Amino acid sequence: MATTQRGLEIRLLGSFQVTVDGCPASTGGSKRDALLALLALRRGPVPVDALIDALWGADGLPASPRNAIHHHVARLRAALGQESIVGSGNSYALENASTDALDFEDLLAEARAALRAGDGCTAADVAARALALWRGRALEGLPDTLWVGAEAERLEGLRIDALEERFEAALEIGEHREIVSELQRAIHESPFRERLWRQLMVALYRSGRAADALETYQSARRVHVEELGLEPGPELRRMQEAILAHDPGIAGAAVAGARRAGPLRPVDERGDELAHVVDQLRENLRNAQELYERARSALEGRAVSAPPTRAFAALSG
Repeated sequence: MATTQRGLEIRLLGSFQVTVDGCPASTGGSKRDALLALLALRRGPVPVDALIDALWGADGLPASPRNAIHHHVARLRAALGQESIVGSGNSYALENASTDALDFEDLLAEARAALRAGDGCTAADVAARALALWRGRALEGLPDTLWVGAEAERLEGLRIDALEERFEAALEIGEHREIVSELQRAIHESPFRERLWRQLMVALYRSGRAADALETYQSARRVHVEELGLEPGPELRRMQEAILAHDPGIAGAAVAGARRAGPLRPVDERGDELAHVVDQLRENLRNAQELYERARSALEGRAVSAPPTRAFAALSG
């Protein structure tokens, strides 16, 4: 009688966990944990030579490494189901297993595609689902080998990519205020990711905090110069210039959230909201005036007076 493959789930985005039909399963040793994790991270057959290199490297090889691989596979099949691992020629692959790391990569690709298509709402939701799969440092509890370290670093890089995609989607749909503190935490953890710095500058600028956005650029520059000996890249420099110039191209999405706000109410029911808008405009103009003064000071090497424009006088009073 043919055996029925049981539900096999392998969780790698945090501590290493294996379940069969929802119940914890033991593989019987760290080498088998590592072998199963390596198979779970690949979408197809893995050559036996690659498995040997990953598990033992150049040192500590058993007398017959191929036989050792076959033995470990047999023990894994006994613990997880005979059909859990299939052999194809000189390689092995997992069969009908669910792996959170691969699910995460699929969701990240879906979020990126939605963002490229201009669907910020879907991108934000899908990126959030991808990030929810994480429970801690990837591959925690597996042997400290070169390939485990390299895979953990690769997955961590993808996790930050997913954060950046979620932040980009939030900016696209006008949720700039909501992500400022999250961006600051992300930068604290990954201070050399220039995209995070740029996103924080945009979020602050669209929140009416242009001076803070420019100070953020200076902070990014200090980190890069002091830690890496490099100036910020062209993307950050262009963002600084756009903020100084009040480029409308970086402010346009500030009202994008209105697409989801529902029908407008009559004007006489929105007096408080209109007053808030006027106050916000005044604050933005005061920030603009301050930036003007700073720019003039930097260019002339001395403090200057505010530009005598009627617009500033009318809206700041």
